[in-house]
Amino acid sequence: INQGREGRLEFLQRDRGGWQGAIGGQFFIRDLNIVGAEKFLPEANTTQFGVFTVQSLDLGAVRAEAGGRIESTRQTAKADSDLGTPDYRRSYTAYSGSLGANYELAEHWRVGINASYTQRAPSAEELFANGPHAGTQAFEVGDPFLSKEKSKGLELLLRGKGGRFNVTASLYHSWFTGFIYETATGMIEDDLPIFQISQGNARHFGAEIEASFDVAQIGDYAISLDGVGDYSRAKLTGSAGNLPRIPALRLLGGLQAKSDPVTARIETEWV
Repeated sequence: INQGREGRLEFLQRDRGGWQGAIGGQFFIRDLNIVGAEKFLPEANTTQFGVFTVQSLDLGAVRAEAGGRIESTRQTAKADSDLGTPDYRRSYTAYSGSLGANYELAEHWRVGINASYTQRAPSAEELFANGPHAGTQAFEVGDPFLSKEKSKGLELLLRGKGGRFNVTASLYHSWFTGFIYETATGMIEDDLPIFQISQGNARHFGAEIEASFDVAQIGDYAISLDGVGDYSRAKLTGSAGNLPRIPALRLLGGLQAKSDPVTARIETEWV
């Protein structure tokens, strides 16, 4: 049984000479109770409250954005004799912020940079798991003493369009303190491989590009080509080891014919 309740309230600011923004609050409550032979988590509750603001300033050639969020999270789990786990109560206060700007190089072409600092509280599954998870076909073991996951990030962006094409590209690099990940221990329990939730310092880096091109108009059909490519790497700091379960290099290309009543598309993806 997985029951959740969520709410969000926003106050939007009037535009004052290119300055716009919003201030708001959000809450999230989840009650999770797994029953039966495939139980891997004790009965758990997540309660989360946050306040945030997003601000933007448009000066024409230069556009700037900033945001901030404070979030309080409480995770509790009831003692469970089947899993051999006691009562747990964990509380976290997370702070996050971002700052970015972009500049118009030429008409319809902009280059930008974003910087961010984020904190994330661990989930109930990451904290309290201790059993066979049928969905992942693994015996998952959490760590109830995980600390917050923290990261600093930089991203470079390029966006542009011409008469018949659009392109968006980005490069990013993130440095994590206490990155939460799941790794195989090499042991077996209940005929399933044991995966342990762990924490360590790490860095992520990668690139993404997306482009489209309007090829021709044939009768009522607009013919276009598009493509997407993304690449990411994630490594533990001070170690040659790569982090597990990181998406591989992906390339996707598509050809599309579109009219008002009918759209036809063919695409190929390589991973």
